[in-house]
Amino acid sequence: MGERKFLRTFICLTLMLSILLGTFGAQAAERTVTILELTNDFVYIRSSTGENSQIIGTLRKGTRMFYRGRSGSMAYVCTSNGTKGYVYAGYLEKVGEARIGNIYYVQSSSLAVYRSASTSSGRSTTLSHNYYVLLTDANGRWGKIRSLNGGQGYVLLSGLKRASV
Repeated sequence: MGERKFLRTFICLTLMLSILLGTFGAQAAERTVTILELTNDFVYIRSSTGENSQIIGTLRKGTRMFYRGRSGSMAYVCTSNGTKGYVYAGYLEKVGEARIGNIYYVQSSSLAVYRSASTSSGRSTTLSHNYYVLLTDANGRWGKIRSLNGGQGYVLLSGLKRASV
């Protein structure tokens, strides 16, 4: 009788452990990244955090970007055009979050964005190589996308690649 009770307890504990591990695995799959917006105008994005760091660009007020980490007073970010660098964290505010699995970038040299899931619907814009978007829906060979600034449209999925933000 003692062996049976032990076996039953062992099986119950094993099932509970597998349920718990499954739950943690699902949470890991749903990881998110913070979306930040620049609150000041003409802010430098730098290659590193040091005083003599190289300026790699200038950003305008309202620019949205993905938060990648922090080093002191500097936030490490990735802009929608794929520029990665450091911005003073005091100029940024959180405006949302995105599931990491929904972040894609344009892998082709350019990608047409259409008004609906058809090439005959007319183009609304064209995205350049390495431009980051959020894939909100996929159906067959078409995907519905949204830019960090809110623009929406449809693209051929073959032009996108999942990002590792």
